[in-house]
Amino acid sequence: MKLTAKDIGVGVMAGLAAALLSVGVITQSTLAMALLLFSPLPIFVAALGWGTGAGFIAALSMAVAVSVLAAPTAAIVVVLITALPAAAASYFIGLARPAEEIGGPKDTYVWYPIADMLLRLALIVGASFIAIGVMIGFGDDFAAQLAASLGQQLAASNPELAANAEAVQDMALFVVRVLPAMQPAVWVMIIVANLYLALRLTAASGKLRRPRDDWPRALRMPRPALAVFAVACAACFLPGGIGYAATAFAGALGACFIMAGFAMLHARTRGAAWRPVALWFAYFAVMLFVFVLFFFLLAGLFDTSRSAPVSKAANTTPNNDN
Repeated sequence: MKLTAKDIGVGVMAGLAAALLSVGVITQSTLAMALLLFSPLPIFVAALGWGTGAGFIAALSMAVAVSVLAAPTAAIVVVLITALPAAAASYFIGLARPAEEIGGPKDTYVWYPIADMLLRLALIVGASFIAIGVMIGFGDDFAAQLAASLGQQLAASNPELAANAEAVQDMALFVVRVLPAMQPAVWVMIIVANLYLALRLTAASGKLRRPRDDWPRALRMPRPALAVFAVACAACFLPGGIGYAATAFAGALGACFIMAGFAMLHARTRGAAWRPVALWFAYFAVMLFVFVLFFFLLAGLFDTSRSAPVSKAANTTPNNDN
């Protein structure tokens, strides 16, 4: 891939912007935490609008800037949870191949399916959190200490719980056990949300080469993801580090299936007069009752597909030399 001075400049500026959005979390303020959620956005915009090279430069610039502003360890964490997933996802989204190679018409490009990108993104995010867990020494001993500390905090914050030490400890152990799944699950959703926003921004600016995806129908998981998810869920019951690692993968993959379930709801209610009420009720129910997510998970599991947008080669040449 050929990089111009403009591509390099855009990548560096995007990386600095992403670093500023992420390092503020050190202050532990509410605003800083909110800004952290948008830290992948500059990398996505650079990669989608100016090519994969600009995206990787943005990721590298972000890592260097964070290591200068904070610490090398913080830079590694930022690269693992923000820079690497964002650069990888934008790389896959920018891939296209001539339709003629797969029996399609000439002068037409077939773009990388969102479903395949989603599976790979989930695996990358899961692996990133596993690497962070290895860095901090997350294991049975660490989990026991964390559960004890969390139990003390719960008892101190709620005097009624303090009277029942066994219930407090059981609650703390449950939270610690699901934590390796919750963190990748939430973060992969944040990454996908930033990707969607970046696609809309670059499309509005005219820089996006990829044709617009029909997200309610395109946001699905491919069929091979079912087997990967099943293996991860089964391995969650294994003891030690293998169980925690499998839990991280299961959380990231499960979040993608849940998003697919929500996308299916958006697609199935399209054009219906009662659609706003149905969507409002679904999201409100999730906010009130977390177990409702299980039904969206099932919906995502039962609706696996791969759809790829196409475009005329003369009008929309891929912005990546892949």
